[in-house]
Parts: sequence; structure tokens; C-alpha cells
Amino acid sequence: MSKINLMLDEENELTFQVQIEGTRPGEAKCRLMLESNDISYSFQGNSNGEEVSVILPPLDHVLKEGTYDMTLEVVVDDRYFEPLRLQGEFEKRLKVTAESVSVKAKPRVKTSASLVEVKKKKSSNVSVDSKPVTKTQKRNVVKESKRKNVVTDQDIMDLIRKLSNK
Repeated sequence: MSKINLMLDEENELTFQVQIEGTRPGEAKCRLMLESNDISYSFQGNSNGEEVSVILPPLDHVLKEGTYDMTLEVVVDDRYFEPLRLQGEFEKRLKVTAESVSVKAKPRVKTSASLVEVKKKKSSNVSVDSKPVTKTQKRNVVKESKRKNVVTDQDIMDLIRKLSNK
């Protein structure tokens, strides 16, 4: 059994030389059978005297790459003949594909900050009632600020009273 190379994704034209001998001439019909595991395909041949031409369309949508059995069948009047059996090795053309590859970005270093506490310093030059502050008062304010880290309700009320006296 001979083997021929065929393209799976393009049209193939096969030409066979067929000689019919007998006592009376008859009309011959030729076809090429392509057999897969679970299905067979038949392709009609065109006779031109002693040559038969069979065109196989692109078969990439129905067959996979590989080797398949093929038979040339000739029917003369009511008689059936198989003058030729061969194997067709179907391949796809060279195909180049490209895909983009995603590159994983390196993790970025993130920093964040948030305000936890705000401490206000008391002004040492001006008192709450806008009078100049003496050195003794400055020392007392510094001592008090060192002693007290928390503003009490009483301190707030005193400030309000001093501001309302203006």
C-alpha cells in the first residue's frame, strides 16, 4: 500500500490513471473513499479519458492530522472495482502563533501614616487674656504643662470665662 502526503488545511488535487478493459465499453464512474475510525468520506472524481481527477477540499474542520486509508473505487455499469488502495498522510502547514505573556509586577512598597495625637504648646509670651506674661508666669506655665498632660473640663471652663471677660 503506497503512502502520499496531503495538506489538511488546503485543497488537494489527486490525479489517477485508470484503464478499463473488457469486451464491451461502458461508462465508468470513479470516486475516492477516505476512511476514518468512525466515518467515511466520498469524493467524486472527474474522468478525462484515461485520467481521473479528484479534488479534496480543506479537511481541517473534520479530520485531525494523521494517516487515513483511501480507496479509489470504479463503477462500470453495474460492476464495482477497487483498483487502488493507498494511505493519505494529512498534515497542517507550518503555523506560527504568538501570545502575549503577562509579566507579574513586583509588589510595590507601600507606606502609610496616621495622626495619633496633637499636643499644643501654650504660648509663653501671651497669656489667655492678652496681657504680657512675666517671667514668673512663664515658669508657672511651663511647670503646669509638664505636670499636666491632659486638659480637664475645669481648664476648658476657665478658658471660656477668661475669653468672655474680654
